[in-house]
Amino acid sequence: MELSENELIRKLRRFGRKSGAVIRGIGDDGAVVNVQQGQYVLVQDALVEHIHFEFAFAGPYDVGKKAVYVNVSDILAMGAEPLYFLVTIGVPERFSYRDVQILYKGMDRAAREFHLLLLGGDTVATKGDFFIDVSMVGKVLARKYFGRNKAKSGDLIGVTGYLGESAYGLRLLQKGPLAQPVNRYIKRYQSPRPPFDVWKELVKNDITDAMMDISDGLIIDLERMMAESKTGARLYLEDIPIPPALKKQGLQALALSGGEDYQFLFAFPRNKVPAVDKIRKKGFMISIIGEVVRQRGVRLFDGEREIKLRTKGYEHFGTAQ
Repeated sequence: MELSENELIRKLRRFGRKSGAVIRGIGDDGAVVNVQQGQYVLVQDALVEHIHFEFAFAGPYDVGKKAVYVNVSDILAMGAEPLYFLVTIGVPERFSYRDVQILYKGMDRAAREFHLLLLGGDTVATKGDFFIDVSMVGKVLARKYFGRNKAKSGDLIGVTGYLGESAYGLRLLQKGPLAQPVNRYIKRYQSPRPPFDVWKELVKNDITDAMMDISDGLIIDLERMMAESKTGARLYLEDIPIPPALKKQGLQALALSGGEDYQFLFAFPRNKVPAVDKIRKKGFMISIIGEVVRQRGVRLFDGEREIKLRTKGYEHFGTAQ
């Protein structure tokens, strides 16, 4: 990069917007904020080049947005409102200041959508690949925090939006990024904004206290929730929201294990079905895809026939399950 670290930090300070709650933001050894009494959620998620993204498929602006979105998704999945974030970037020599500036513009765009404030972070040089690591703080807005360990036998399982869109978008880009028009699937892969509006409806109507986002794939993420809750699940293929384009091509597996949907997966008591139906009538997409049972594990059914799952989702260490 053509700038020194001090010069880079000076130029990036403009992305730290002012707030009455922020006593000291970017420019010191740490940030100082006034916080209200309550429960707070802290999350951290990183994106690494060649693992989570390729610059051939998503530019610095999209990577910046995505880095914020995936952390916002974790905060919301805990029943909290995102407030502040810190960011560390690992910058390879091939990066220019313009690349970094565009990255921060992407982060700033996503942050403004959720009224988030950047408080600082770190900039380091790397010998090879680029990475971005975000830490975020949110305040619990729900009656109590949402947790993977709160699903109960007899609950129904709901999910927001369509599943498999991001994985299908990546598949299209892998066929030739320059030849692909930017459609809803590619947009979902490049810019996976969590469904904030439907989340607010779920919180307002006290639908659930067992939620997580779908980052690695429906099946593997649901298995994690069931394991934490010491329960199991039965899913029904006909109820899973799979885009028609995927069904037409026989790519239903992308909705089950493709990952990076950043939709919300939640369990809720049956007496909340009328409230869920009211939310759906407002135009928000929620699908009831199964039920929580006592028997451990996740089982998928097509009618009465159980489907044996070969691939469950993405695993960082080892092969996809």
